[in-house]
Amino acid sequence: MEQQHYFPPLHGAVDCEKCEVRDCWCRGKFQRNRRDMPHTSGRCPRLPDLCGFVEKEERELYKATFMLVHAEYGVGGLHLTLTIPGHKRNRKVYQTKSGYWYCNLTSEKGCPERQVLNLEGYQSKEDILRHMKSLRTDYCILRCSMEGFTV
Repeated sequence: MEQQHYFPPLHGAVDCEKCEVRDCWCRGKFQRNRRDMPHTSGRCPRLPDLCGFVEKEERELYKATFMLVHAEYGVGGLHLTLTIPGHKRNRKVYQTKSGYWYCNLTSEKGCPERQVLNLEGYQSKEDILRHMKSLRTDYCILRCSMEGFTV
């Protein structure tokens, strides 16, 4: 069975006992679950900051563990790109008029399908832009999950 690496939840406490890294210098520190603090202040190195970045040593493992949406605000507006663990190609993320987030994938039969995504806490592009504006950034990374249906 494949080893599952522990990454703390985005909201809630960090459980250092579940992590396989035993010599982490943040282990047991009081502020290890604060996403608004830098890693040097005691935040868990596997917990992403408010922009979605983890420490350099953990980035490849983080990308191989979670589906991530890269949000970039530029001249043409907001661009959302999905990275899926185990896939080389990045996918563009769209939103239906009814509010579902989706990406275009190919089914096992070879037919194109629109796979529904769940971006936790973001119902529209305006919500993402509001989050980015509050952080004063034009690039952030969001965790997402794939729902069990298509549109």
